[in-house]
Amino acid sequence: MGWRKYQKNRYVKKYKGKGLSWKREWNRPCCMVMTLLLIVFGISYYHTYSGIASASYLSKKISESYMRGLTISPAPFKQTSENEYTMNIGHKKRAISTLLPFLQNTAVDLFQQYKIPVGAVVALDPSTGAILAMASKGNDSLNHHLPLALSSSYPAASIFKIVTLSAALEHETIHPDDILKATKRLKYDGKWIQDSSNVHIGPISVGGALSKSCNTAFAAMAVDVGYPHLEEYAAKFGFNSKLGLDIPIEVSSAIISDETYNIAASGAGFGDINMSPLHGALIAASIANKGQVMKPTLIKQIVDTEGRVLTIPASQVMRTPITSETAEIIKTMMIQTVHGEGNAHKAFYDRRGNPYIPGIKIAGKTGSLSCKTQPKNCTWFVGFAPADDPEIAIAVLIVNYDTWRAKACTVTRKLLEAYFENKDKNPTLHMVNKRHVRDAES
Repeated sequence: MGWRKYQKNRYVKKYKGKGLSWKREWNRPCCMVMTLLLIVFGISYYHTYSGIASASYLSKKISESYMRGLTISPAPFKQTSENEYTMNIGHKKRAISTLLPFLQNTAVDLFQQYKIPVGAVVALDPSTGAILAMASKGNDSLNHHLPLALSSSYPAASIFKIVTLSAALEHETIHPDDILKATKRLKYDGKWIQDSSNVHIGPISVGGALSKSCNTAFAAMAVDVGYPHLEEYAAKFGFNSKLGLDIPIEVSSAIISDETYNIAASGAGFGDINMSPLHGALIAASIANKGQVMKPTLIKQIVDTEGRVLTIPASQVMRTPITSETAEIIKTMMIQTVHGEGNAHKAFYDRRGNPYIPGIKIAGKTGSLSCKTQPKNCTWFVGFAPADDPEIAIAVLIVNYDTWRAKACTVTRKLLEAYFENKDKNPTLHMVNKRHVRDAES
Protein backbone atom coordinates (compact mmCIF):
# COMPACT_ATOMS: atom_id res chain seq x y z
CA MET A 1 0.00 0.00 0.00
CA GLY A 2 1.41 3.41 -0.94
CA TRP A 3 2.01 6.09 1.68
CA ARG A 4 -0.76 8.40 0.49
CA LYS A 5 -3.25 5.53 0.25
CA TYR A 6 -2.22 4.43 3.77
CA GLN A 7 -2.77 7.93 5.11
CA LYS A 8 -6.17 8.18 3.42
CA ASN A 9 -7.30 4.83 4.78
CA ARG A 10 -6.03 5.70 8.26
CA TYR A 11 -7.91 8.99 8.24
CA VAL A 12 -11.18 7.35 7.16
CA LYS A 13 -10.75 4.53 9.67
CA LYS A 14 -9.88 6.92 12.43
CA TYR A 15 -12.76 9.34 12.10
CA LYS A 16 -15.53 7.38 10.41
CA GLY A 17 -18.66 7.35 12.52
CA LYS A 18 -17.30 9.63 15.23
CA GLY A 19 -19.04 12.76 14.04
CA LEU A 20 -15.80 14.69 13.91
CA SER A 21 -14.78 17.06 11.18
CA TRP A 22 -11.87 19.41 10.88
CA LYS A 23 -14.24 22.15 9.86
CA ARG A 24 -16.07 21.89 13.16
CA GLU A 25 -12.77 21.71 15.07
CA TRP A 26 -11.38 24.75 13.29
CA ASN A 27 -14.43 26.95 13.82
CA ARG A 28 -14.27 26.77 17.60
CA PRO A 29 -13.76 30.16 19.28
CA CYS A 30 -10.07 31.00 19.30
CA CYS A 31 -8.58 32.14 22.55
CA MET A 32 -5.55 34.35 22.88
CA VAL A 33 -3.09 31.46 23.17
CA MET A 34 -4.41 29.85 20.00
CA THR A 35 -4.13 33.11 18.10
CA LEU A 36 -0.57 33.58 19.28
CA LEU A 37 0.33 30.04 18.24
CA LEU A 38 -1.13 30.48 14.78
CA ILE A 39 0.77 33.70 14.32
CA VAL A 40 4.03 32.05 15.32
CA PHE A 41 3.44 29.16 12.94
CA GLY A 42 2.24 31.43 10.19
CA ILE A 43 5.45 33.39 10.36
CA SER A 44 7.55 30.22 10.65
CA TYR A 45 5.81 28.63 7.66
CA TYR A 46 6.25 31.79 5.59
CA HIS A 47 9.88 32.07 6.62
CA THR A 48 10.66 28.50 5.63
CA TYR A 49 9.45 28.95 2.07
CA SER A 50 10.29 32.57 1.33
CA GLY A 51 13.87 32.80 2.60
CA ILE A 52 13.39 35.69 5.04
CA ALA A 53 16.46 36.05 7.28
CA SER A 54 15.94 33.99 10.44
CA ALA A 55 17.22 36.76 12.70
CA SER A 56 14.38 39.11 11.85
CA TYR A 57 11.45 37.15 10.48
CA LEU A 58 9.44 37.27 13.73
CA SER A 59 9.34 41.09 13.57
CA LYS A 60 7.47 41.15 10.27
CA LYS A 61 3.82 42.08 10.06
CA ILE A 62 1.38 39.43 8.95
CA SER A 63 -1.30 40.38 6.45
CA GLU A 64 -2.35 37.17 4.76
CA SER A 65 -3.76 33.76 5.61
CA TYR A 66 -1.24 31.13 6.63
CA MET A 67 -3.66 28.49 7.78
CA ARG A 68 -6.57 27.20 5.76
CA GLY A 69 -9.86 28.70 6.83
CA LEU A 70 -8.43 31.38 9.12
CA THR A 71 -7.17 34.87 8.38
CA ILE A 72 -5.02 36.63 10.95
CA SER A 73 -5.23 40.41 11.05
CA PRO A 74 -2.01 42.40 10.79
CA ALA A 75 -0.32 42.47 14.19
CA PRO A 76 3.10 43.63 15.31
CA PHE A 77 5.14 40.78 16.76
CA LYS A 78 8.69 41.77 17.43
CA GLN A 79 11.76 40.74 19.31
CA THR A 80 12.13 43.27 22.10
CA SER A 81 15.24 41.74 23.66
CA GLU A 82 17.73 38.99 22.98
CA ASN A 83 15.52 36.38 24.62
CA GLU A 84 12.02 37.74 24.23
CA TYR A 85 9.17 38.04 21.74
CA THR A 86 6.22 40.33 22.38
CA MET A 87 3.00 40.99 20.53
CA ASN A 88 0.34 43.67 20.87
CA ILE A 89 -2.91 41.92 21.74
CA GLY A 90 -5.25 44.78 22.48
CA HIS A 91 -5.52 48.33 23.75
CA LYS A 92 -2.31 49.07 25.66
CA LYS A 93 -1.56 45.39 26.26
CA ARG A 94 1.28 43.17 25.15
CA ALA A 95 1.77 39.42 25.43
CA ILE A 96 5.27 38.20 26.22
CA SER A 97 5.87 34.79 24.71
CA THR A 98 7.56 31.81 26.31
CA LEU A 99 9.31 31.13 22.99
CA LEU A 100 13.08 31.58 22.99
CA PRO A 101 14.16 33.42 19.81
CA PHE A 102 17.59 31.78 19.60
CA LEU A 103 16.10 28.28 19.92
CA GLN A 104 13.30 28.98 17.44
CA ASN A 105 15.79 30.37 14.95
CA THR A 106 18.17 27.46 15.50
CA ALA A 107 15.42 24.99 14.60
CA VAL A 108 14.63 26.83 11.37
CA ASP A 109 18.32 27.17 10.52
CA LEU A 110 18.86 23.44 11.02
CA PHE A 111 16.05 22.63 8.59
CA GLN A 112 17.83 24.77 6.01
CA GLN A 113 21.38 23.66 6.85
CA TYR A 114 20.60 19.96 6.41
CA LYS A 115 18.08 20.55 3.62
CA ILE A 116 15.49 18.54 5.52
CA PRO A 117 12.40 18.07 3.35
CA VAL A 118 9.94 17.46 6.19
CA GLY A 119 10.48 17.94 9.91
CA ALA A 120 9.20 19.33 13.17
CA VAL A 121 10.67 20.45 16.48
CA VAL A 122 8.92 21.03 19.80
CA ALA A 123 10.74 22.01 22.98
CA LEU A 124 9.16 22.89 26.30
CA ASP A 125 9.92 23.29 29.98
CA PRO A 126 8.64 20.05 31.54
CA SER A 127 8.03 21.63 34.96
CA THR A 128 5.87 24.52 33.70
CA GLY A 129 4.62 23.60 30.22
CA ALA A 130 6.19 26.73 28.72
CA ILE A 131 6.80 26.14 25.01
CA LEU A 132 10.39 27.15 24.26
CA ALA A 133 10.42 26.41 20.53
CA MET A 134 8.02 25.02 17.96
CA ALA A 135 8.83 24.90 14.27
CA SER A 136 7.84 22.90 11.21
CA LYS A 137 9.31 22.38 7.75
CA GLY A 138 7.29 20.92 4.90
CA ASN A 139 3.61 20.18 5.01
CA ASP A 140 1.44 17.42 6.36
CA SER A 141 0.48 14.94 3.65
CA LEU A 142 -3.12 14.84 4.87
CA ASN A 143 -3.99 17.95 6.90
CA HIS A 144 -2.42 20.89 5.11
CA HIS A 145 -4.08 23.41 7.41
CA LEU A 146 -2.18 22.14 10.47
CA PRO A 147 1.57 22.60 10.97
CA LEU A 148 3.41 19.30 11.20
CA ALA A 149 4.28 19.91 14.85
CA LEU A 150 0.57 19.66 15.64
CA SER A 151 -0.33 16.88 13.22
CA SER A 152 -0.27 13.14 13.84
CA SER A 153 0.38 12.13 10.24
CA TYR A 154 3.44 10.03 10.95
CA PRO A 155 3.89 6.82 12.97
CA ALA A 156 4.97 7.06 16.60
CA ALA A 157 7.31 4.11 15.92
CA SER A 158 9.42 3.03 18.90
CA ILE A 159 8.50 6.07 20.98
CA PHE A 160 5.44 4.01 21.92
CA LYS A 161 7.78 1.62 23.74
CA ILE A 162 7.67 4.13 26.62
CA VAL A 163 3.94 3.45 26.92
CA THR A 164 4.46 -0.32 26.76
CA LEU A 165 7.17 -0.20 29.42
CA SER A 166 5.01 1.98 31.68
CA ALA A 167 2.13 -0.50 31.50
CA ALA A 168 4.43 -3.46 32.17
CA LEU A 169 6.11 -1.82 35.18
CA GLU A 170 2.93 -0.60 36.82
CA HIS A 171 1.07 -3.89 36.29
CA GLU A 172 4.20 -5.73 37.46
CA THR A 173 4.45 -8.06 34.49
CA ILE A 174 8.14 -7.11 34.51
CA HIS A 175 10.52 -5.63 37.08
CA PRO A 176 13.38 -3.21 36.40
CA ASP A 177 16.08 -5.80 37.08
CA ASP A 178 14.53 -8.55 34.94
CA ILE A 179 16.49 -10.12 32.11
CA LEU A 180 14.59 -10.28 28.83
CA LYS A 181 15.40 -12.13 25.63
CA ALA A 182 16.27 -10.77 22.20
CA THR A 183 15.48 -13.43 19.60
CA LYS A 184 15.96 -11.51 16.33
CA ARG A 185 12.41 -12.38 15.35
CA LEU A 186 9.14 -13.60 16.85
CA LYS A 187 6.11 -15.10 15.17
CA TYR A 188 2.54 -14.31 16.19
CA ASP A 189 -0.55 -15.34 14.22
CA GLY A 190 1.66 -16.33 11.28
CA LYS A 191 3.42 -12.93 11.09
CA TRP A 192 6.96 -12.03 12.05
CA ILE A 193 8.30 -9.23 14.22
CA GLN A 194 12.00 -8.64 13.61
CA ASP A 195 14.82 -6.75 15.24
CA SER A 196 17.36 -4.53 13.55
CA SER A 197 20.96 -5.65 13.09
CA ASN A 198 22.21 -3.61 16.06
CA VAL A 199 20.39 -5.88 18.54
CA HIS A 200 22.34 -8.99 19.50
CA ILE A 201 20.57 -12.29 20.08
CA GLY A 202 20.44 -13.41 23.69
CA PRO A 203 19.75 -12.04 27.17
CA ILE A 204 19.13 -8.32 27.47
CA SER A 205 18.25 -6.10 30.41
CA VAL A 206 15.05 -4.07 30.46
CA GLY A 207 17.07 -0.88 30.18
CA GLY A 208 19.12 -2.36 27.37
CA ALA A 209 15.96 -3.37 25.52
CA LEU A 210 14.67 0.22 25.74
CA SER A 211 17.96 1.89 24.82
CA LYS A 212 18.61 -0.49 21.91
CA SER A 213 14.90 -0.47 20.99
CA CYS A 214 14.68 -4.28 20.96
CA ASN A 215 11.48 -5.11 19.08
CA THR A 216 11.22 -8.77 20.05
CA ALA A 217 11.66 -8.06 23.77
CA PHE A 218 8.98 -5.38 23.67
CA ALA A 219 6.64 -7.50 21.56
CA ALA A 220 6.80 -10.24 24.19
CA MET A 221 6.42 -7.61 26.91
CA ALA A 222 3.26 -6.26 25.29
CA VAL A 223 1.73 -9.72 24.95
CA ASP A 224 2.40 -10.35 28.66
CA VAL A 225 0.85 -7.00 29.56
CA GLY A 226 -2.24 -7.81 27.49
CA TYR A 227 -4.61 -5.83 25.33
CA PRO A 228 -6.68 -4.11 28.09
CA HIS A 229 -3.67 -2.72 29.93
CA LEU A 230 -1.84 -1.64 26.80
CA GLU A 231 -4.92 0.24 25.64
CA GLU A 232 -5.36 1.65 29.14
CA TYR A 233 -1.89 3.19 29.19
CA ALA A 234 -2.21 4.48 25.65
CA ALA A 235 -5.22 6.42 26.92
CA LYS A 236 -3.37 7.57 30.04
CA PHE A 237 -0.64 9.06 27.88
CA GLY A 238 -3.24 10.91 25.80
CA PHE A 239 -3.76 8.73 22.73
CA ASN A 240 -7.22 8.50 21.15
CA SER A 241 -8.50 11.62 22.89
CA LYS A 242 -8.25 15.38 22.76
CA LEU A 243 -5.52 16.57 25.06
CA GLY A 244 -7.61 19.45 26.37
CA LEU A 245 -5.30 22.12 25.01
CA ASP A 246 -6.04 25.62 23.75
CA ILE A 247 -4.08 24.61 20.67
CA PRO A 248 -5.77 23.00 17.61
CA ILE A 249 -3.77 19.76 17.79
CA GLU A 250 -4.75 16.59 15.94
CA VAL A 251 -5.62 13.57 18.07
CA SER A 252 -2.81 11.00 18.24
CA SER A 253 -4.32 7.63 17.40
CA ALA A 254 -3.47 4.21 18.81
CA ILE A 255 -5.64 1.58 17.16
CA ILE A 256 -4.96 -1.61 19.11
CA SER A 257 -6.96 -4.82 18.74
CA ASP A 258 -7.07 -7.92 20.94
CA GLU A 259 -5.31 -10.05 18.31
CA THR A 260 -1.97 -11.34 19.57
CA TYR A 261 0.08 -10.09 16.64
CA ASN A 262 -1.48 -6.64 16.83
CA ILE A 263 -0.76 -6.42 20.56
CA ALA A 264 2.85 -7.46 19.98
CA ALA A 265 3.36 -5.13 17.01
CA SER A 266 1.75 -2.19 18.80
CA GLY A 267 3.84 -2.67 21.91
CA ALA A 268 7.01 -2.78 19.81
CA GLY A 269 6.06 0.36 17.87
CA PHE A 270 4.85 -1.17 14.61
CA GLY A 271 1.12 -0.93 15.07
CA ASP A 272 -1.38 1.58 13.74
CA ILE A 273 -0.16 4.26 16.11
CA ASN A 274 0.44 7.85 15.05
CA MET A 275 1.58 10.81 17.12
CA SER A 276 2.12 14.54 16.79
CA PRO A 277 5.51 16.02 17.71
CA LEU A 278 3.90 18.16 20.43
CA HIS A 279 2.45 14.98 21.92
CA GLY A 280 5.90 13.37 21.73
CA ALA A 281 7.36 16.27 23.72
CA LEU A 282 4.63 15.85 26.34
CA ILE A 283 5.45 12.14 26.70
CA ALA A 284 9.10 13.01 27.29
CA ALA A 285 8.02 15.72 29.73
CA SER A 286 5.95 13.22 31.71
CA ILE A 287 9.09 11.19 32.43
CA ALA A 288 11.12 14.32 33.17
CA ASN A 289 8.48 15.77 35.51
CA LYS A 290 8.01 12.72 37.75
CA GLY A 291 4.95 11.43 35.95
CA GLN A 292 3.07 14.72 35.62
CA VAL A 293 2.28 16.45 32.32
CA MET A 294 1.92 20.22 32.51
CA LYS A 295 -0.41 22.03 30.14
CA PRO A 296 1.59 23.69 27.34
CA THR A 297 1.48 27.45 27.16
CA LEU A 298 2.89 30.12 24.83
CA ILE A 299 2.31 33.13 27.08
CA LYS A 300 4.70 33.97 29.89
CA GLN A 301 2.85 37.08 30.95
CA ILE A 302 0.70 39.99 29.77
CA VAL A 303 1.93 43.51 30.45
CA ASP A 304 0.76 47.06 29.83
CA THR A 305 2.62 49.68 27.81
CA GLU A 306 4.64 50.65 30.89
CA GLY A 307 5.80 47.09 31.42
CA ARG A 308 3.60 46.48 34.46
CA VAL A 309 2.53 42.85 34.73
CA LEU A 310 -1.22 42.40 34.31
CA THR A 311 -1.52 38.62 34.08
CA ILE A 312 0.75 35.65 34.67
CA PRO A 313 -0.83 32.40 33.47
CA ALA A 314 -0.56 29.76 36.19
CA SER A 315 0.95 26.39 35.38
CA GLN A 316 -1.56 23.53 35.30
CA VAL A 317 -1.18 19.78 35.67
CA MET A 318 -2.89 18.29 32.64
CA ARG A 319 -2.58 14.56 33.45
CA THR A 320 -0.55 12.09 35.48
CA PRO A 321 -0.15 8.92 33.41
CA ILE A 322 2.38 7.18 35.68
CA THR A 323 3.75 7.36 39.20
CA SER A 324 6.91 9.22 40.09
CA GLU A 325 8.58 5.87 40.86
CA THR A 326 7.83 4.56 37.37
CA ALA A 327 9.05 7.80 35.81
CA GLU A 328 12.33 7.55 37.72
CA ILE A 329 12.91 3.96 36.52
CA ILE A 330 12.22 4.87 32.90
CA LYS A 331 14.40 7.99 33.14
CA THR A 332 17.35 5.86 34.24
CA MET A 333 16.82 3.57 31.26
CA MET A 334 16.44 6.49 28.84
CA ILE A 335 19.83 7.81 29.96
CA GLN A 336 21.34 4.58 28.59
CA THR A 337 20.01 5.50 25.15
CA VAL A 338 22.46 8.42 25.01
CA HIS A 339 25.22 7.68 27.50
CA GLY A 340 25.25 3.90 27.42
CA GLU A 341 25.33 1.71 24.33
CA GLY A 342 21.94 2.87 23.11
CA ASN A 343 20.87 3.94 19.65
CA ALA A 344 21.56 7.66 20.20
CA HIS A 345 25.09 7.30 21.57
CA LYS A 346 26.91 8.04 18.30
CA ALA A 347 24.92 11.24 17.76
CA PHE A 348 25.98 12.65 21.13
CA TYR A 349 29.59 11.40 21.26
CA ASP A 350 32.41 11.91 18.79
CA ARG A 351 34.60 9.11 17.43
CA ARG A 352 37.01 9.42 20.33
CA GLY A 353 34.23 8.94 22.84
CA ASN A 354 34.03 12.57 23.92
CA PRO A 355 30.55 14.04 24.53
CA TYR A 356 29.47 16.90 22.31
CA ILE A 357 27.68 18.43 25.31
CA PRO A 358 30.07 17.83 28.22
CA GLY A 359 28.75 17.89 31.76
CA ILE A 360 25.11 17.49 30.71
CA LYS A 361 23.35 14.16 31.19
CA ILE A 362 20.66 13.56 28.55
CA ALA A 363 17.77 11.07 28.63
CA GLY A 364 16.13 10.01 25.39
CA LYS A 365 14.28 7.50 23.27
CA THR A 366 14.75 6.98 19.56
CA GLY A 367 12.28 5.82 16.95
CA SER A 368 12.61 4.98 13.27
CA LEU A 369 10.41 3.55 10.58
CA SER A 370 10.95 2.99 6.87
CA CYS A 371 8.10 2.93 4.40
CA LYS A 372 8.92 0.14 1.95
CA THR A 373 6.48 1.31 -0.74
CA GLN A 374 7.68 4.92 -0.69
CA PRO A 375 11.16 6.47 -0.38
CA LYS A 376 10.31 7.89 3.05
CA ASN A 377 12.20 7.29 6.28
CA CYS A 378 11.01 8.71 9.59
CA THR A 379 13.22 9.18 12.63
CA TRP A 380 12.19 10.39 16.07
CA PHE A 381 13.97 11.51 19.18
CA VAL A 382 12.17 12.46 22.38
CA GLY A 383 14.02 13.27 25.57
CA PHE A 384 15.04 15.82 28.16
CA ALA A 385 18.07 17.42 29.82
CA PRO A 386 19.71 17.71 32.24
CA ALA A 387 18.40 14.30 33.21
CA ASP A 388 18.77 14.89 36.97
CA ASP A 389 17.14 18.34 36.96
CA PRO A 390 15.25 18.68 33.64
CA GLU A 391 14.94 22.14 32.11
CA ILE A 392 13.99 21.22 28.57
CA ALA A 393 11.96 18.37 27.08
CA ILE A 394 12.15 17.93 23.35
CA ALA A 395 10.66 16.01 20.45
CA VAL A 396 12.13 15.99 16.95
CA LEU A 397 10.62 14.30 13.89
CA ILE A 398 12.64 14.17 10.70
CA VAL A 399 11.31 12.70 7.44
CA ASN A 400 13.84 11.99 4.71
CA TYR A 401 13.40 10.55 1.24
CA ASP A 402 15.94 8.43 -0.61
CA THR A 403 18.90 10.45 0.71
CA TRP A 404 19.62 10.90 4.42
CA ARG A 405 20.71 14.41 5.33
CA ALA A 406 20.17 14.34 9.08
CA LYS A 407 18.40 12.17 11.60
CA ALA A 408 16.38 13.27 14.59
CA CYS A 409 19.19 12.49 17.07
CA THR A 410 21.61 14.85 15.31
CA VAL A 411 19.08 17.68 15.11
CA THR A 412 18.24 17.20 18.80
CA ARG A 413 21.89 17.40 19.79
CA LYS A 414 22.33 20.64 17.84
CA LEU A 415 19.28 22.15 19.53
CA LEU A 416 20.47 21.14 23.00
CA GLU A 417 23.92 22.53 22.25
CA ALA A 418 22.30 25.86 21.34
CA TYR A 419 20.12 25.81 24.46
CA PHE A 420 22.92 25.19 26.94
CA GLU A 421 25.39 27.52 25.21
CA ASN A 422 22.84 30.33 25.38
CA LYS A 423 22.07 29.49 29.01
CA ASP A 424 25.76 29.89 29.86
CA LYS A 425 25.67 33.35 28.27
CA ASN A 426 22.33 34.24 29.91
CA PRO A 427 22.30 32.43 33.28
CA THR A 428 19.33 34.41 34.61
CA LEU A 429 17.00 33.41 31.77
CA HIS A 430 15.88 30.09 33.27
CA MET A 431 15.56 31.62 36.74
CA VAL A 432 13.23 34.31 35.38
CA ASN A 433 10.94 31.73 33.80
CA LYS A 434 10.75 29.77 37.06
CA ARG A 435 10.07 32.93 39.07
CA HIS A 436 7.04 33.75 36.90
CA VAL A 437 5.58 30.33 37.58
CA ARG A 438 6.12 30.55 41.34
CA ASP A 439 4.55 33.99 41.44
CA ALA A 440 1.54 32.71 39.50
CA GLU A 441 1.08 29.72 41.80
CA SER A 442 1.31 31.88 44.92
